[in-house]
Amino acid sequence: MAGYSCKPVHKMRSLIFLGFLAVALQVNAQQGFVSIDCGMDGSTSYNDTVTGITYEPDAEYIDSGVNYKINKTSLETAIPVQAETLRAFPDGDRNCYTIDGIIQGDKYLIRGLFFHGNYDGLTSVAFELHLGMNFWQLVNITEPSDPIWREIITVAQDISFSVCLVNINSGTPFISALELRHIGSTDVYKDVNQTNSLVLYARVNTGDAAQDIRYPDDAYDRIWQLYITPTVWADINSSLPIQTSPGDAFQVPAVVMATAVTPADDTYLKFYVRADTGVVYYVYMHFAEFDALSQTENRTFDVLVNDELKVSSFKPEYLLSTHISLSVTSALGTEVTYNFTLNSTSGSSFPPILNAIEVYSVLPLQ
Repeated sequence: MAGYSCKPVHKMRSLIFLGFLAVALQVNAQQGFVSIDCGMDGSTSYNDTVTGITYEPDAEYIDSGVNYKINKTSLETAIPVQAETLRAFPDGDRNCYTIDGIIQGDKYLIRGLFFHGNYDGLTSVAFELHLGMNFWQLVNITEPSDPIWREIITVAQDISFSVCLVNINSGTPFISALELRHIGSTDVYKDVNQTNSLVLYARVNTGDAAQDIRYPDDAYDRIWQLYITPTVWADINSSLPIQTSPGDAFQVPAVVMATAVTPADDTYLKFYVRADTGVVYYVYMHFAEFDALSQTENRTFDVLVNDELKVSSFKPEYLLSTHISLSVTSALGTEVTYNFTLNSTSGSSFPPILNAIEVYSVLPLQ
């Protein structure tokens, strides 16, 4: 009996070791993450059961504001658990979260979640979000049951970040969650520098994705939103893994690149961006070829913006993620709609494809 009992004990020790190893790997993967659940009571961190990300209370980062809990009836299944609480700021014109331990000169993704949930009985509120002294974006709540994300990719000017909510006399500023992700000094988002940040306009995972994609599939915890395919597009996908091309620093998750769209009954794909006056936009389109084309076959297409040729005879690589980067600028005093067209070349055997899209506006830093 004694000899028999040794085996379960060794097995239990192995399981315990593997459990600690899994936790250690998870924590190591989140190095450079700061995840704050705003308005959360107590001092204990928790792991989000959907993403595995560890969230902590916000008391360490700010000393003003009032905590509120959202009525459960206002929460839908798809809304993150961080939306269950918020911190509101009825006093003061400017209330700031301070995040220390930042590597000066490195790139960071900073994202705020704002879920009103009708906590104060009001149906609308508007306030400004600032990064330090720089205006970042307006937060305009018109539907209390809809979560709003605000995201920026920026270079750290100092060893800390200040994310500020500024009262503009249109209701009480509030925030549900604040997230910071270290991107580093890599070539990814090389258009971000000491003078220009990128504010997210849209990040779309095209094709038949079942849900939004983020960490742990995306090492930077970018949120790739599923996109309802219009009838003029057709969904396609790959059962084979998509690798990152050596010249592509974006590291788009393989699960995002494994879905795509192609024209349903035509030779072109088209999407548009509505541009604010005097703003520069960067558009990153991500591609991967799913079909092992023969030497006599090809998939090539041109990329046009408002019918002006920008990229000629682009050819996606087989099972490798590549991208096209474009910028457009609207003139002062005019609002412009930019139509992006992916049009098959005359010698192409197959229509164009599109796996994912990112659109950002440029925010000059003072």
